[in-house]
Amino acid sequence: MSQHEMRRAISVVGFALTGILLSTSLAWAVKDARPFWTEKSSFIEGEELFVVGVASKARTVEEGRRQAFEQGKVELMNFAQITSLEAQGLVIETQMTFEEPNADGTVTVYRLLRVPASKLVGIQGRLKAQSQVQEQALEQSRKELAVIQQAFGEKATKLDQQQRQVEQMLQQINAKLQASNTSTNRSERSGSLVDRLKETDAKLDASEQELSRLARQVQERVQSRSQMACRYVTPGMNPAEVKRLLGDPDGEKKGYSMEKGNTWAYGTTIVQFNWQSVVLSASGCQ
Repeated sequence: MSQHEMRRAISVVGFALTGILLSTSLAWAVKDARPFWTEKSSFIEGEELFVVGVASKARTVEEGRRQAFEQGKVELMNFAQITSLEAQGLVIETQMTFEEPNADGTVTVYRLLRVPASKLVGIQGRLKAQSQVQEQALEQSRKELAVIQQAFGEKATKLDQQQRQVEQMLQQINAKLQASNTSTNRSERSGSLVDRLKETDAKLDASEQELSRLARQVQERVQSRSQMACRYVTPGMNPAEVKRLLGDPDGEKKGYSMEKGNTWAYGTTIVQFNWQSVVLSASGCQ
């Protein structure tokens, strides 16, 4: 290779290295320009909980901000284990945003959202209390259904025994009919068999009707208490007034602090009291 060609090759390699170093420097410069919070998903500072929503390669800044806000909400729900933020009255505020343009013309948007940590903890506590009360009501319903199922099993056992008795009776009567030579005896025994079969069938029908009645009674009781709670319980009522209308609750959860009152369950309806024993709301109505 001549000296001229060698110098040309060295120049090409040097140019390539310069481009790589320049690209690396620019990348580090862009990264250093980002706020510290863009490297986090969530953090607590003082009395505020912060979460970060990110929208990568958005076509416009407006679209990126909207997507970043939705991603931030998902991050907040995952952090707090809450399925619906708006239903709990939690207001989400935007602390700041950071937009980073990409080489392909798109933009990456970082959006820092904040909520009061104390209010979030209060919502978690209230949801936990409601969940426990509902579990108590469901457990009570399961026990009642278990009693019905046990009664049904006992009835089914009796029905099986009666069926076997009927089959044995049929076999015995058939043998006696075959041994009998007179039509009079056949007629009398056949009539007796028909009467006993009708009596057994009536008992089976009565047992099935009793099981259906018990199942309907449990279901109607749960629905009736839920509907009455939704219709008659209003904010401002005290526990004594609620009990005069609906009786004792199906489940109860005591408040765990001065700010949190008791929670009662009537069927599938949840009645929430504050720490002064005044009704705040009735939820879970159909």
